[in-house]
Amino acid sequence: MNNLNRISQEINDILEGMGLRLYDLHFNEVSKTLRVFIDRAEGAVTVADCRKVSTMISERLRSVDFMPYSYTLEVSSPGIERPLKRPEHFLWAIGKMIEIERDGNKVRGYLRKTDDRGIVIASEQGEQSIPYKKIDKAKVVEELAYDRR
Repeated sequence: MNNLNRISQEINDILEGMGLRLYDLHFNEVSKTLRVFIDRAEGAVTVADCRKVSTMISERLRSVDFMPYSYTLEVSSPGIERPLKRPEHFLWAIGKMIEIERDGNKVRGYLRKTDDRGIVIASEQGEQSIPYKKIDKAKVVEELAYDRR
């Protein structure tokens, strides 16, 4: 969809004063579904946040006629095991346990640092630098600490 950048700008305008940010945006051409993932710098995104943002996005997109056909809008949080796709996603995840797929192998470890070229991850194999272009897939993984509270 060629309007995705403009839609992203409209959504950012909506979220700016709400203490929320646009984490990611997808449009499925087949199902005509616009998926908006929102996040909060501190704290969790609530169902009420999603409902309010959904209403505001629908009204804005209707008023500026970005979607000339019917579509489904889904607004949600990216979740605990959120995908990491862009440098700003990795920057947010510094200090968290992540899992990276590259060359058919998975590496799990703590994200130590990131810059405009790639990341440094500390795993059982030690610290390693991985350029973004060598990462096939990445996500934050939940740490299960059964004996901690």
